[in-house]
Amino acid sequence: MKKFITLALMLCITLFMAACSDKSADKNTPEDATSEQQQKELTFEDKERIVEDTPVVSVNGKEINGNQYNSVYTRVKTMLYQYGQDVSDLDAIKKQTISLLVDEELIRQDAADKEISVTEEEAQKELDAIKEETGEEQYNKLLEQYQMTEEEFRDQLLNDLITVQYMEDQFDIEVTDKEIQEYYDMLKEQDEKVGELAELEERIESVLYSQKQSEQLQVKVEALREKAEVETLI
Repeated sequence: MKKFITLALMLCITLFMAACSDKSADKNTPEDATSEQQQKELTFEDKERIVEDTPVVSVNGKEINGNQYNSVYTRVKTMLYQYGQDVSDLDAIKKQTISLLVDEELIRQDAADKEISVTEEEAQKELDAIKEETGEEQYNKLLEQYQMTEEEFRDQLLNDLITVQYMEDQFDIEVTDKEIQEYYDMLKEQDEKVGELAELEERIESVLYSQKQSEQLQVKVEALREKAEVETLI
């Protein structure tokens, strides 16, 4: 399994963008939106939360409850905010959250069918590695930012690791030298001061690998959705 933090970041972006696809034309980056976000603080109201044991959505007969919904809702809204998106439309955020929950559950179910799993011990090992690499202070800030307990973070980490293992197992991905060269040439056109290819080759290969993984994951999720029985319960 590749380094978790890199792949988990890619996964988070992949699923988030899949949930939000064609729902917003605003393409601001966090840097573009800095001044605007400084003027308006991100807040959460009681009405945005669902009672923890309330069924939210059923995926092939498996119900997802309010506890899971609340955790993912916070993550989705926070990411929207960080990317300068409109967070005033709570109904849109709700729909995006449910879409993401469905996608994650479909992947978990298909992974289980294919006997792809991650143990609690493996998830704890990755959690310990993240805490060590980021530092205790930064780790606690991360939990605070997404309003998650360590247990909730570990649960999400377990799900993410299953998806990472699922992608590694199911997708046959190859990045060619030609693709790396073309990507490097594009970077060179954008910035003549970019380093030599030898210095950037590994990073470029990682970016292209992640892009291909992202594309294949979205195709797979769409195929799973076509066969799934999904019922929104709220």
